[in-house]
Amino acid sequence: MNLNSFIYAIEIERCGSINRAAQNLYLSQSNLSSCIKSLEEELGYKIFNRTSKGIAPTPEGYLFLQSAKAIQSELEKIQNIPSHINSAADISLSATWSSQFLRNFIDFKAKNQPNIQDSYKETGLIQNFQDIQENRYRLAIFYCFHSRAAHHEEEAQKTNLSVELLASDIPAVALLSKKHPLAQMSSLSLKDIHRYPLALFEDFEDADWIDILNVPPHHNLLYLFDRGAIDDTLLFSNYISVVKKGSIRISDDDKIMELPINDLNDSLDIFLLKHRSYALNNREKAFLRYFKKHLSEDSRE
Repeated sequence: MNLNSFIYAIEIERCGSINRAAQNLYLSQSNLSSCIKSLEEELGYKIFNRTSKGIAPTPEGYLFLQSAKAIQSELEKIQNIPSHINSAADISLSATWSSQFLRNFIDFKAKNQPNIQDSYKETGLIQNFQDIQENRYRLAIFYCFHSRAAHHEEEAQKTNLSVELLASDIPAVALLSKKHPLAQMSSLSLKDIHRYPLALFEDFEDADWIDILNVPPHHNLLYLFDRGAIDDTLLFSNYISVVKKGSIRISDDDKIMELPINDLNDSLDIFLLKHRSYALNNREKAFLRYFKKHLSEDSRE
């Protein structure tokens, strides 16, 4: 049984679409479909059913995927054993989308052994958890709404991960173009935001954003996967985005602006995520001290 087929099936479940999974895997849709069909024939049962909403696992497929994910995780742990027992001074970090996070990382690296080959991945909260669970990265820094923090801490404990609070009470802000019809306002309400299409980062759980922002059913939503796409979407349309303050770097010359949200009764917390058994190396400890110091300074601006 080809282990690549496990990876393909896992990606199809994650995407809910064979076409999109094929794009992510750099395969043709027909080749991916053939691989899954061959796997199903070898197993003797179907893994997926087509539904009106896309591709969904069968009851047998659901159990298969749980085992496939466990096998994939164990293989990656085996491959990454050296990174957890050596004395390397590199930093291996998966971080939730934020210009503030990346800027602090680059500033620290410029002043602290810049020739070391560090790694930094900017992605979403769900992927942050997967990166640590599967030993792709040693550390993750993520943010979430305070009302959802306990849920994410519980999820971390289920897979023997530890969560450490780095900062709290960070406001969420509305991002919009300076040419937007609401750009002259000093602050926005959720009702103001709901009058316009909404662009959000993909890979955040809906409960973390859609419910908390009280987005109406069937609202015009666009999910994007990087900060550049958010920038371009806001610049060339009347979309509004809601992000952590500092997620997009704003300067006087920028054509995008932040506005406070005056009736959002929630704020954002920032956390460090790692395996419970992992001991930070000295340079990681130095980076976290630097990071927390500058988070504190940024919050006073």
